[in-house]
Amino acid sequence: MVDRASALEGHDSPRRFGVIGPDGPGVRLTERRLDSAWLIAAWPDRLAQTGKVVAKAAGADAAPGPGQSATGSAGTLLRAEPLKWLLISETPVERPPLDAADGTVLELGHARTVIHVSGPALEDFMARMVPLDLRAGNFPDGSVANTGLHHMGVTLLARDGGIDILVLRSFGLAVWDALIEVAAQFGGEIA
Repeated sequence: MVDRASALEGHDSPRRFGVIGPDGPGVRLTERRLDSAWLIAAWPDRLAQTGKVVAKAAGADAAPGPGQSATGSAGTLLRAEPLKWLLISETPVERPPLDAADGTVLELGHARTVIHVSGPALEDFMARMVPLDLRAGNFPDGSVANTGLHHMGVTLLARDGGIDILVLRSFGLAVWDALIEVAAQFGGEIA
């Protein structure tokens, strides 16, 4: 199997930066390295059937609806588009066994960088980064959205007390640098 190279290699060494207050860093950044990322697109008349296949592939009880995610024993399903799911995992996941009559499957494991953002200043920090209200009451764990960050399209997933930012690998370092620059005002930490 081919080793997956990180777009952040050499830029994600653990450190603290910016103005660290007495309570410690306000923003923590961590790269999550995916081992699997499958984009599954359903044909419009086969959405329900495709949903059953992707839920089973993720080991989840059911496929999530729009703007939601579902985590199962094999991975997490994100539904940020009407007819598509993204199945991600930090461990290998077999190709979902989708019949061509139901939809298509595309392997994207090398095509995404995932940056997890957390910390006590998360909401204020993300308000400076994206044009969405990501306060916990409006964007609870499991929520998914597509938006723009630093002039680039990203997918956001609320999980583990923070936000995962999924960006095309070729833009990963640019987004990382933008996050670092803004996080400095809150006191940042790369974990």
